[in-house]
Amino acid sequence: MNIRAPVDMVLVEFPGNQFRGEILAELERLVDDGTIRVLDALLVRKDPDGTVTWLEAEDADDDRLARLVGDSIDLLAEEDAEAIADELEPNSSVGMLVFEHAWAGKLAGAIRGTEGRVLDWARVPPAAIDQLATTSN
Repeated sequence: MNIRAPVDMVLVEFPGNQFRGEILAELERLVDDGTIRVLDALLVRKDPDGTVTWLEAEDADDDRLARLVGDSIDLLAEEDAEAIADELEPNSSVGMLVFEHAWAGKLAGAIRGTEGRVLDWARVPPAAIDQLATTSN
């Protein structure tokens, strides 16, 4: 798999193990639009009694997640599930998603096509933006 754009991992907690389909619908839209490319996904669940189970995208009941991931490059594994399970409250779950910013790869390709060079590309945390916006007013 050729990765040409920034890659992020996001973890989303679901207290009470309540996962709803709106998230999958939005991920499908982002993939279909070419905004992101999902590289891997994993769901870690801790039951009320503390029993931990984890599920890779291709094993999910809803095959939409497996279709989103496609051919996973196995970035997430049992060790990741175990690490997050230690911090997980009983009766909750965490969705782990690794995705490539496909839009950024397209932009970088356009830059290279004009013989330009990307000198730096850094993520600015939302809290830093909020702080800058507050101090500039």
